[in-house]
Amino acid sequence: MTGRSKIVVLAVVVLVIGAAAVAALTIGMRRGTAVAATVNGEVIYAREVDGEVAIVAKQYGIDLGKTDSTQQRQEISRAILDQLIEQRLILQEARARNAMPTEVQVEAQMQEIKRTFPTETDFNTALAQRSLTQAALRDRLRANLAVRNLMAKVAPVAVSEADVEQYFNTHRTEFDRPEQVHVRHILLGTESEARLILARLKRGSDSFEALAQQYSKDPGSARKGGDLDFVSRDQVVPEFAKAAFELQPKQISEVVHTQFGYHIIQLLERRSPQPASLDQVRDQVRTMLQTQKQEAVFQEWLKSLKGTAKITRIETPAR
Repeated sequence: MTGRSKIVVLAVVVLVIGAAAVAALTIGMRRGTAVAATVNGEVIYAREVDGEVAIVAKQYGIDLGKTDSTQQRQEISRAILDQLIEQRLILQEARARNAMPTEVQVEAQMQEIKRTFPTETDFNTALAQRSLTQAALRDRLRANLAVRNLMAKVAPVAVSEADVEQYFNTHRTEFDRPEQVHVRHILLGTESEARLILARLKRGSDSFEALAQQYSKDPGSARKGGDLDFVSRDQVVPEFAKAAFELQPKQISEVVHTQFGYHIIQLLERRSPQPASLDQVRDQVRTMLQTQKQEAVFQEWLKSLKGTAKITRIETPAR
């Protein structure tokens, strides 16, 4: 979401809503029901903003407990409040236009995410690392699906065949397929672990797939025996790419250290570079152009919606 919203200072609130309402607001703060904003009469509580601030701080390693972090907290809080206000407006419109996703749609998205993890425990661990619960993730998925459904209603766009051809001709090299390798890997947390697994592979007593499933710390590929499918050089970190592209088919690398840990890589097959044709990428180009146009129209629509909405922001004392 774009831009920073102006904050209505407490002094102005006193003039507008009166001393009695301010007193009630103060009591609400003590009860944990302080209001951060209202959107067409719908309340966004300060605790909602605080919760999102805590999640962002944890994900990006920001220590908001420092004595000099007040300004940083305020900046993050304002940006998050802007996002929550826009989200609330979108959900209001989605309900009004019958664009809210069904619980079946939300659950389907949830299951799609879960399938990227080997076990339910791994999935819950990943959520905990991001300070999320399954209920909170469902809320986010519901909001994302509402945006998608609403965009289809308020921002219908058309992409012509001429648009597709012009974009392809102008950006042809972007669609050329670079050299690729089909690889699988085992990711370990320490070099000693990696060397033990490599020794087992060299003895030939264990298959690569079985060891990847049992020991790899990459949940996305571990359940597939470490298979990463075809990758190009720019899809993986430089250390991984250098090792992978130097291998011969069926060859296994030595231990490769990257920012993610210690890898053992096996090359399965190699693909030479191949120029793209319009027939190969027509649908991809059309989808990309449609998404770009739709997002631009949607942002203009959202800007207009915000201009007519009744939005009140209330600045609480810095913590």
